Amino acid sequence: MRVPPIVVAVLILGASLGHDLVAAQPRVLSDAECQTLRQRLADHARLSDGVRRSVATTAAASPAAPAPSTPAAPASRADAIRARLDQVAKERQVIEDQRLAALVRLDLARAAQLEGQRRLLETEKANLDKELAALPAGGASPAPAAPAPTPAPTPAAPAGSDTDRIRCQDIPGALETAVKIRQRELGAREGQAGAIPLVAFKGQSADQIAQELAAQFGPSPAGQSQVGLLDNDGDGRLDGFVDVPVPDVYRLYRQRSDGSLSVEAFTSPGRSGGYSEVVRRLDEATARQTGRTLTDLLAMRPAGSERVLAESSRFAETRGHLMAGNFAEAAKVEGGVARTVELQNFRGESIRILEMIAPGSTGLIVRQVVATPRLSNQEQWDEIVTQIRPVSFFRTDVEVSAGRETRTAAGALVGTRSSSPPAKFSLER
Repeated sequence: MRVPPIVVAVLILGASLGHDLVAAQPRVLSDAECQTLRQRLADHARLSDGVRRSVATTAAASPAAPAPSTPAAPASRADAIRARLDQVAKERQVIEDQRLAALVRLDLARAAQLEGQRRLLETEKANLDKELAALPAGGASPAPAAPAPTPAPTPAAPAGSDTDRIRCQDIPGALETAVKIRQRELGAREGQAGAIPLVAFKGQSADQIAQELAAQFGPSPAGQSQVGLLDNDGDGRLDGFVDVPVPDVYRLYRQRSDGSLSVEAFTSPGRSGGYSEVVRRLDEATARQTGRTLTDLLAMRPAGSERVLAESSRFAETRGHLMAGNFAEAAKVEGGVARTVELQNFRGESIRILEMIAPGSTGLIVRQVVATPRLSNQEQWDEIVTQIRPVSFFRTDVEVSAGRETRTAAGALVGTRSSSPPAKFSLER
């Protein structure tokens, strides 16, 4: 017997509402989840006086928490790996249950955060499986090897610190408050979902940093509508930001001690690229040549919901060639492609971005216009036009020009346009 579609819809809605009622009940955090959130809270506290004061206040209102028990040392490395694999399986199941519950409640930000934690556990499991398979038969530990270089130490929270004295049931609320404090300190709108205050990098290798960023960003496509705010020294000043130009690639804009801007890229282990080295150097050179500040560049990045207003059918394909450094392929698009999106930046401002990619007489022309709201119902239009001319496989000539103007909401020019002289440079493969 065929069930009418409306009956199916009512059943699904009823199940969702029932799930929400169950999820609304207080839930006891698992030990693993509690410790993960507690560590993240401690990481934020190391970087912010405001967070430390908030944590101290919350800890003062909490009864003394029992000291964590120290597990007995395993008999061998194989036993330690098996024990950790069992624990990883349990942690993954808890995270997966929470992620599904968040999806049912349409809490996409929470679901994205949990997806990042799940991916980290999967990476850890794969590494442990490889190590266990490489151990000698019988599970005995191999002969001691030369100690591996340890990463730069991050100050650990001392025993009995304020974060350790907060009850597990109070940790999620304390962490949410900490994130809002750091958003406010770094110039973001408090509660802006896509503006993520980053904790200090603990890893030294590019793969380690990529894994840390993946745990803090949501999975694609949600991660591409987020931006990470970096404060290296804990002085409440923005030292850099991280965006996601293509899935699983994290692009770091950082201000160096001499005031110049650098661009670095970190790709999740085992993921394909999609963001070439020549494009990374193009982005770095463009940022320097146009004179944009770190805050200027950050204000042009998405940090919230994105709405596509118009898009050419081949825009995504052409942009993919562009980001991969395949300039000749991108220039083959007939007549050019364009996309206009409306999104929120880290300050919660609603901005519009127009992107156009078109073939030129000798290469490729890329144009970007960012419209940001200003007072008196006006908008600031920032434009960057990049002309890319592949001279050979090994060399690409680039010319970049930037302009800024003020327009009314209807598009009429106000005052005069300011522009900088075109900057010309070459990129070598």
